[in-house]
Amino acid sequence: MKHALLLCILLVARICSFGQGESFAAKRVINQSAALPADRFFLQHPYELIYGPDDSLWITEKPGRVLKVDPVSGKATIILDYRANVMLTRSVNGFGQTTGVAQDGMLGMALHPDLNKGLNKDSVYIAYCYNSGGNRRMRISAFKYNRGAKLLTGETVLIQDLPGSNDHNSGRVVIGPDGKLYYTIGDQGNNQFGNYCNAIRAQDVPTAAEVTANDRTKYQGKILRMNLDGSIPADNPTFAGVRSHIYSIGHRNPQGLVFEKDASGNTFAGSRLYSDEHGPAADDEINIIQAGKNYGWPNVSGYKDNYWYRYYNWSSAANCSSQAYGNECSKPTGVAALSEFSFTDPNFVAPVFTLSTKDSNSYTLPCNWLQNPTVAPSAMDFYYFNNMIPGWNNCLLIPTLKKGTVYRVKLNATGNGIQGDTIPYFVAENRYRDIAIAKNGITFYLITDSVGQTSGPTTGNTNILNDRGGILEYKYTGATLAVANDQPINPRNSRDYIRLYPNPVSGILTAEMRRNISKPIHYKVYDITGRLMLNGNSVRDMTAIDMTDLKPGVYIVKIFNGSDVNIATEKIVRR
Repeated sequence: MKHALLLCILLVARICSFGQGESFAAKRVINQSAALPADRFFLQHPYELIYGPDDSLWITEKPGRVLKVDPVSGKATIILDYRANVMLTRSVNGFGQTTGVAQDGMLGMALHPDLNKGLNKDSVYIAYCYNSGGNRRMRISAFKYNRGAKLLTGETVLIQDLPGSNDHNSGRVVIGPDGKLYYTIGDQGNNQFGNYCNAIRAQDVPTAAEVTANDRTKYQGKILRMNLDGSIPADNPTFAGVRSHIYSIGHRNPQGLVFEKDASGNTFAGSRLYSDEHGPAADDEINIIQAGKNYGWPNVSGYKDNYWYRYYNWSSAANCSSQAYGNECSKPTGVAALSEFSFTDPNFVAPVFTLSTKDSNSYTLPCNWLQNPTVAPSAMDFYYFNNMIPGWNNCLLIPTLKKGTVYRVKLNATGNGIQGDTIPYFVAENRYRDIAIAKNGITFYLITDSVGQTSGPTTGNTNILNDRGGILEYKYTGATLAVANDQPINPRNSRDYIRLYPNPVSGILTAEMRRNISKPIHYKVYDITGRLMLNGNSVRDMTAIDMTDLKPGVYIVKIFNGSDVNIATEKIVRR
């Protein structure tokens, strides 16, 4: 029933473009114009998108460039050209045109939290694939941003010889509230397609001797945590008694990674770390990443329920290389399927949500990745604004590759689960690679792949991309929760402290206040046009305002004390 419920939520959500009463301006492609001047070029296989402290868009391209783009004019400045140092695998047609790129190249990027603050901490951290004696390896380096020259210079290698592949590198980089750098490494695409005879090492952990020798082979399928100089933090968890860079294990291809933020957009002590992860044919996951935990792959995909997924270990077949791997439904001869129930680890953590677009209660799936019920989550951002778009506070925004969609996934009040109103936005024939949110809380930027296939929204148009290598802007134009020129809700330490919750509300709105506020209080509820819809009096410190009979929409609630002084004004969403 749990799977059916999640399925229904997603299918119902896909019927409408946005949440009820929401409106957005028409899409703007900011790096496109009629003449397309030289400083407004299309992106070449972009990967990372960050809205920087200087109000520029910072972008990595897989071939090995870093750009800064003015989101108003679309003017782009190349601040690092590292193409000579970056390894990227391409497929090319007879005309020399790139028809596909592998999952190597220049990938994730993180800006130091004190960048542009005059503290001499203008560091930018970048992960990229390089050629090491004919083998792919990943490296994370720090560069210094020269604001005068508008260049990244002075590479300092933090860590290298990390596993690298043409598939499932993951490669997201974020800096946590603890000042540590977190990095995702996928399972290298092993056990599938061209790598089907390679063993998945997501459950393997290094020995003490391997850590001492800097042998990082077993870092595959992990999330790493390191100091900003690349060293192993003294408080990292241990696995099998050994401390390394490994923070969590059992991952397939986690391409989204973001920390929880407060209402000012800052991470804080105790911020949760969220990740999304590609599933094998269903069960794309949303996880809360915790130190020392095991997320199950390859033994478990999605929830540990033995629902449809079975692990077939191709590498264990005695004659693996002579067997044909046909598609994602292929099974090696002589290898038994492993039940998810056979996996036991006290540190196993199930996802908080799985993203799939239809039900799959057996292993019989459409043997085509475009038809499988995955959405291919490519990144993740955290919407922290509590006074802008109604109902969006405390949401995860997840762009997808296959479905050409950004899913808004609402977290519960404590942030440790999903509330359930998963809604699709900006649906188009695009492969959305990453998303960024402007400081105003109402403008969203998306970067799109230059090549590739998508399965929706129009069935069958699998080779169409509307905005290849584009930077797209979507701007919310509906009502916001910010109330200009009105008295805000007072802080908790104020003698006039008052709190209105929940928001959004479906029935009873509670007004909580300090006992020393003069009574009786008087409340008034207006609709967005200013019509008075409700009013009443109360002598209680906890007052119930019944909004059950109001239509869904945005309302303004005003609270007056016993002296008829307006002590609180807030916009409330009735859903």
